Amino acid sequence: MFKKIAFTFGIKVIIAVLNLAIVILLSRNIGAAGKGEASLIVTSIAMILLFCNIVGGSSLVYFVPRHNIFQLFILSNAWSLLVCAGAYSVFLAFPLVPAEAVIPVILLSLISSFLATNLTILLGREKITTHNLVSLLQTAANIIILWLMIKGLNRSNIGSYIWSLYGAMGLCLLVSSILVYPLIAQDKKEKESGLAAKLFQYGAYSQAGHIMKFMSFRCTYYMLSAYSGEVLLGIFSNGVSLVESVFLVSNSIATVLYPKVSNSKDPVYSQTLTLQLTKFSIVLCIAALVPMVLLPSSFYVWLFGPEFAGVQQVILLLAPGVLFYNIALVTGHYFSGIGKFRINTWANLTGLITTIVLAWAWYPKFGIWEVGIISTISYISTAVLVMVYFVKEAGISFRQLLPHYSDIQWLRSEVKGLFKN
Repeated sequence: MFKKIAFTFGIKVIIAVLNLAIVILLSRNIGAAGKGEASLIVTSIAMILLFCNIVGGSSLVYFVPRHNIFQLFILSNAWSLLVCAGAYSVFLAFPLVPAEAVIPVILLSLISSFLATNLTILLGREKITTHNLVSLLQTAANIIILWLMIKGLNRSNIGSYIWSLYGAMGLCLLVSSILVYPLIAQDKKEKESGLAAKLFQYGAYSQAGHIMKFMSFRCTYYMLSAYSGEVLLGIFSNGVSLVESVFLVSNSIATVLYPKVSNSKDPVYSQTLTLQLTKFSIVLCIAALVPMVLLPSSFYVWLFGPEFAGVQQVILLLAPGVLFYNIALVTGHYFSGIGKFRINTWANLTGLITTIVLAWAWYPKFGIWEVGIISTISYISTAVLVMVYFVKEAGISFRQLLPHYSDIQWLRSEVKGLFKN
C-alpha cells in the first residue's frame, strides 16, 4: 500500500515543484500585480471546469467501463461547449477578470475541459501511468514555453503566461486524443438512450461538494482583487500556493485509501486504517508547515521578489486551517469509500456558509489579514464537521486522532517495507 502512496506522491511532487517554478518565474518577471491577474485567470478556469465536470469529470471513471465511450465522449464535450458559452455571458455581465482576459479564459477552459475528458477516459480504463505522464507533460510544457517567452523573446507580461497555457494544454489535448482514439474505436458496447440524464444526475450530485468547496476557499480571491487590488492578490495567492502544497501528502494518501475502503467489507479495518493514515498525514503536514512558518520574510522576498514580503504573513494566517483541513481530506475519503457522500457535502456547505457570513461581517474591508482569517476559519469549520462524524462513526475520542509513539513504530515498519522487494 505504501508503495502505491509513494508512487502517487512522487508524481504529484514533481508536478508541484514545476508549478512552484512557474510561480517563481511569474512573480520575478511580472510582479505582484501580474501574478494577481494570473491567479484570477487560473481560478476562473478552475471555476468553469467545476461546472463542465458535472457531465464528465470524475463521474466518467464510473461510466467508462459500463457504457459506450464514444457516446460519453460526445456528451461530455457537448456539455462543456454549453457551459463555456454560458460562462462567456456571465463574465461579460460580471467583471470577474479584466476584459481582455475574458476570451482567453473561456477558450482555455474549453481546451482544458476537452483534455480533462480524455484524461478521465484513460483513468476509467485504468491507464493510470499514461494519465499521470500526460498530466506531468502539461506542467512541464507550460514552464518551458513560459521560460522561452520571457527569457528568449523578452516578453515579461501576462500574455506570455496565457500563451504558455495555450501551448501546454493544446499539446496535451493532441497527445491525449491520440491515446484515447483507439479506446473509442475499439469499444463495442451499444449506445443507449437516457445516458445524458444519468450522467447529469450522477455528476451533479458528485460535483455539488466540489463546487461548494471551491467557493469556500477561492471566492476570497475575487473579493481581495475587487476591494484591495491585484497586488495584494498576487501576494496572497503565492502564500496559498506554498501552504496548500502540504495537501500533496493527504491527497496521495486519500488516493490509495479511497479504493481500499470501497472494497473492504470490514468496517473496523477501514476505520483503523483511516485513523492510522490520518495520524501519518498529521505528522508529515506539521513537518512541512514548520519550516514555512519559521522562514523569515526575507526568504520569500528572495524567492519571489521585493513585492512579496507579505507572503510569510499569509502562511502564518493559513497554517492552522491547513493543518485541520489536512485531517479532513483523509477522513473525508473514508466516508466517500463507504458511500456516505452527504457528509463531505454538508462539511463543504458549512465552510461556504462560514465564508459568506464572515465576508458579510467584514464587508467592505478585505485585506490579507481579513481574507486570511476568513480562509482559516472556513478550513477549520469544514474539517471539524468531518472529524466529528468520523469520531462518532469509529467510536473514538478526538484525542485518538493525534499521533502516539505506537503510531510512529507502525509508520517505521511501513516505511521499511518500501525498500523490500
